[in-house]
Amino acid sequence: MCKFFRIFVPFFRIRRMEDSNKVLFSILNERLELLRQLDKEEDSDKKRHIARETQNLHAPMAHRLGLYQIKTEMEDLALKFLDYDTYKYIAHALNAKKAEREAYIASFIAPLEKKLTEEGFKFTIKGRPKSIHSIYHKMQAQHCDVDKIYDLFAIRIILDSAPEKEKSDCWQVYSLITDIFPPNPKRLRDWLSVPKENGYESLHTTVLGPQNRWVEVQIRTRRMDEIAEQGVAAHWSYKGVKGSIVQSSGDVFVFTPTGDLRRLPAGATVLDFAYSIHSEVGAHCVGGIIRNQNVSIRQKLENGDQVSVMTSPNQHPNADWLNVVVSTKAKNKIRQALKEIEYKQASEGKEIIDRKFKNWKINYTEGDITKMAIRLGYKAVSDMYQSVAMGKEDVQRLRDVLQEPEEAPVQREHTEYVDRSELKGLAIEVDMNVKNVDYNLSKCCNPQPGDPIFAFVSVLKGIRIHRIDCPNAANIRERYPYRMIPAKWAKKHE
Repeated sequence: MCKFFRIFVPFFRIRRMEDSNKVLFSILNERLELLRQLDKEEDSDKKRHIARETQNLHAPMAHRLGLYQIKTEMEDLALKFLDYDTYKYIAHALNAKKAEREAYIASFIAPLEKKLTEEGFKFTIKGRPKSIHSIYHKMQAQHCDVDKIYDLFAIRIILDSAPEKEKSDCWQVYSLITDIFPPNPKRLRDWLSVPKENGYESLHTTVLGPQNRWVEVQIRTRRMDEIAEQGVAAHWSYKGVKGSIVQSSGDVFVFTPTGDLRRLPAGATVLDFAYSIHSEVGAHCVGGIIRNQNVSIRQKLENGDQVSVMTSPNQHPNADWLNVVVSTKAKNKIRQALKEIEYKQASEGKEIIDRKFKNWKINYTEGDITKMAIRLGYKAVSDMYQSVAMGKEDVQRLRDVLQEPEEAPVQREHTEYVDRSELKGLAIEVDMNVKNVDYNLSKCCNPQPGDPIFAFVSVLKGIRIHRIDCPNAANIRERYPYRMIPAKWAKKHE
């Protein structure tokens, strides 16, 4: 616990300085120091936990920032504590062939040095073995032993070039190298034209060297090399502007109350953080505490924030939360929770309808329920069930809709048939000479001016005008006499 505390204290001292660059450097340096001292730790489970956390969080963070030396050492040490036997095997294999490797590098470099000197370049050439972690991954990917990996080491050519000639010099050197050693065109990596997100610039190629062995060659300038070694901080210093490493990394790094580091996408909120802890914590999150202040679930996180989550058993996800979070995990969990809530509400609504209709001794089929939902304007039966469960839909209204007769057009012979469009302007007197009532003419009997009529108060379609001899009139009189209103045409048909 004390070792985690060592990471935690410098963080807040720097946080008060509001220097996010120093925050991340401090975090990485502290973690690297912790790894270097991890051999002294006796608890093997704790070793593996720290190594796994480093592998999943701190090494990717260093990579994002372009801190390749720190990244490489972290990955190697993490492998050491996660798979010690493999680590020692690769390390031993590299050490056993160190003299042979150094001799080969010298034979490879000699013609390059001669050619570049003749062309007037000022440069430095370095030869280095690949990292143990890198070789381990190559062994996994290529399914072979360490002695079968074709590019166990890389050659780096560092040019002293004027700013305006950097790219052209690198490509010229590439041309000179490929004149001496044939390149593998599939292994060309151009980070000169489009640098990596973290500012890394270099030109990588793999060529066939002496003894038909593949060798990776990296070509870059002194400025590019410093950026590769020191990360984005060197990039900003060359630019001559103040910038934040955080902005270039695309992530935000925050702490739990116990000092554990969490990485979230830029723009992440307290709700994102809650879901990163556990889906149940996220589902019941009502806010958080940052710098001793209560904040809402919408509060965006800044690098270095220490976040405590506040929860309530009465809190549940809602659709608006999808606009609050940015992380994929949080969005997926919220959608899953919303579907579960909808399913539960639909089940409750169906239960309510079943119970009420049973009490009313109303028999119905699944087809009746579907028709009822369509007539009420629902896109799906489950939507209607949800409305009932939430109290937005009255079950008695459902009963009236179910029992209300559907209007089916009936073919009728009428010598004085008037087109329905000509009925505009005609008025109907409904109940005690009340005029200008909004109404619709029913399709089941197609009433025409002059026909004896009555008005029916429909649940869904307002007042419907029927002919006295409508095919549905008898059914309406028997079942809904209380909803029938006397009516007549206010204007005689001539």
